[in-house]
Amino acid sequence: MSKSVSHIIQALSALSLIAWIVLSPRVGATETSRFSAQELENQQANWTPQDVVIDRSHDTEAGVLFVLDNPTTRTHAFEAPGVLEQIVAGNREVITRPLRVTVAPGETVEVRVRFAQGEANSETQCAEGASCYRFYCPLHRGDNDPGGTIRVIY
Repeated sequence: MSKSVSHIIQALSALSLIAWIVLSPRVGATETSRFSAQELENQQANWTPQDVVIDRSHDTEAGVLFVLDNPTTRTHAFEAPGVLEQIVAGNREVITRPLRVTVAPGETVEVRVRFAQGEANSETQCAEGASCYRFYCPLHRGDNDPGGTIRVIY
């Protein structure tokens, strides 16, 4: 076999490996969902996007990271009943608590979360094999605040 054919085979092998790494599911990788606070009329606010789908069918052990951006001039909060914030305590123990995060003006907060399947919102229409969780800004929630929905597929 000539040197040039050998180099071509090595290059194709390297490209195949790179394609496999890029295209294969990332076991243990953290899925990230980004939300942004938005000002509305009449001193109301909401978080966008208002409909988020998170696929947990491949790897339920990996964490989910919420990135909460507040580009506005007011403090907002992100609350999602049934979603639990994971916090690493001083002794390296992971504790969970209901998700309610306050985000100051111009601040970005990252929060690792997990979903309590038994606490999904039963009022929200959700496909079989999925759980739905409502989210909203509890500080500025008006009567006409539509909030949003997180759909978790298992």
